[in-house]
Amino acid sequence: MRRAILIGLGILAGSAAMPAAHAQQDQVDGADQVVGLFGATCLRFAGDVGGLRAFLQQQRAPEMPQTAKEAFLAGRQGDVYDVSYKTVKLALVSLNDGACEAVADQADPQKVLATLSQAARENNVPLTPLGSQASPKGRPGVQQTGYGLNLDGHMMHILVSTAAAPPQAVLTLVPK
Repeated sequence: MRRAILIGLGILAGSAAMPAAHAQQDQVDGADQVVGLFGATCLRFAGDVGGLRAFLQQQRAPEMPQTAKEAFLAGRQGDVYDVSYKTVKLALVSLNDGACEAVADQADPQKVLATLSQAARENNVPLTPLGSQASPKGRPGVQQTGYGLNLDGHMMHILVSTAAAPPQAVLTLVPK
C-alpha cells in the first residue's frame, strides 16, 4: 500500500510540474520536477537498485558521460542518468548501496522543501523532520534538511540539500 502512495507522490509532484497555460511561462520549475523525479524513482524503488535501473532503461534514460558520472558519484559506486526535462537539467544517481539521488541544476530552494512537504501531506506519506543545518562543513551556502520515513516497516532517511548556486537541489534517499 505504501508503494502505491509513493507512486502517487511521484505522479502528483510530476503533474504539478506541467507548465501553466500562461503564455509568459516558458520555464518549467525545477522544484516541481526534482520532487516529481524523486517520488517516481527514488521513493518508488526504495532500496531496489535493480528495479530502479531496469525502470530507467525501460524509459530510455541515457547514462551520463564518464566525466559527469565521476563528478556526481564523487568516489561512490553507482550509475548516473540524464533525466533532464524541457528547460530543467536533472540527474538521477543510483548508488550500488541502494541510495538514490535526484538532482536539479536550477530549482527554488524554498519551493523544493514546500513542494516535498505538500506532496507528502496530500498523499498521507508521514515525513518525520530530523532537523536542518545551514552551511555544513566545507559547503558554504548550502542548507540541509533531514526527514525520516517509515516505508513498509523499513526506516529511510531523506536528505534535502539546497543552495543558491547550481546544483540548487539534491534530494537523497538512504534506506537503513
